[in-house]
Amino acid sequence: MKLKVEGRARIKILALVCAVSLLPTVFRLINNRQANISATRMVIDVAGRRVLIPEHVERIACLTGASYEKAFLVGAGNRIAMRASSGPPWMVRTNPSVQQIPLMHNSHNPNVEDLLKQNVQVVFFWDSPRGLDKLARSGMVAVIPQPERIVSTSIRDFNEKMKSEVRLYGKVLGGDASRKADIWSSYYDQKTHYVMERTQRIPEASRLKVYYLRGPSSLNTLGNNENITWYGEMAGANMVIRNSRTNNIAKVSIEEILQWNPDVVFVGRQYSPDLVLKDAKWRDISAIRNRRVYVIPDGVFYWDSSSEGVLLTEYMAQKLYPDLFKDLKMKDEVQTYYKQFYHYELTDNEADNMLHGLGPDGQRKNHFNN
Repeated sequence: MKLKVEGRARIKILALVCAVSLLPTVFRLINNRQANISATRMVIDVAGRRVLIPEHVERIACLTGASYEKAFLVGAGNRIAMRASSGPPWMVRTNPSVQQIPLMHNSHNPNVEDLLKQNVQVVFFWDSPRGLDKLARSGMVAVIPQPERIVSTSIRDFNEKMKSEVRLYGKVLGGDASRKADIWSSYYDQKTHYVMERTQRIPEASRLKVYYLRGPSSLNTLGNNENITWYGEMAGANMVIRNSRTNNIAKVSIEEILQWNPDVVFVGRQYSPDLVLKDAKWRDISAIRNRRVYVIPDGVFYWDSSSEGVLLTEYMAQKLYPDLFKDLKMKDEVQTYYKQFYHYELTDNEADNMLHGLGPDGQRKNHFNN
């Protein structure tokens, strides 16, 4: 009996010694964590909000539609701890590890527990007061990269907004990400200037009328202040949606389409051109009669909403005015872009598929029907 008591006492003493010896390590970890929490810096997001973020941001959640692509663009793909659920055709091909990133299926009303479990430091989030308040109450830091409250009044305003979006990712992620954002901004200026230097000479009365089919219905489009409208105008288009008081994802009537009678229809988001080509209600529209219906390529994200919109401006300009852009080699453009910004070398076959609006499997399909 005495031996048992001594054995137990010896175990307690050893446990106490171990615990005391570990105290400096425990205190150091606590101090380090407190230091990391207290080390902050200020950024101003695209909505003009002043936000305190950690000095070093290593874990982000990309919950707006295009935020994964922009984080990937500035070289921070390995810092994405959670992303919105989406299925653009070239996302997995360019970064297979994206399949390992946990998904937030309702990115407008996020599960805060899931974000906390992934140790997310900064959330790239929608311009949604209710959602922002929910994140703030849980102690989550959110920045807005795509503000709905800011309306561009000119192409110049729009271009500055697009560059400020990418630069925000650079500022939040810091270091080399900031440098890459600046490089992209210079590229954007160069390419949009190249297009507009030619299209701005087209008389207003000679500009082709263009309708953008966003899907899933032929009557679903994007409003008059959305990216695609500005890309089209830079490309020399008369975007018919300008004649409608719409915003965001909008639905128009077939009567409006008949009245606008667009010369060209661009079909986006991986939907089929058959939505208009095989619909009897569209058969008298100029674009259908003249077979001027074009599918828009999509890539790491959908071109109407991602940084790849700079490629879309070139693509639309060449489709609309081929004689003005005989020197433009879109295959070279997409291959150069993917190599420079996504560090992925598109093969000739892959580039051809992309420019025909197809995915790596040679198909064109929106799996979400959204």
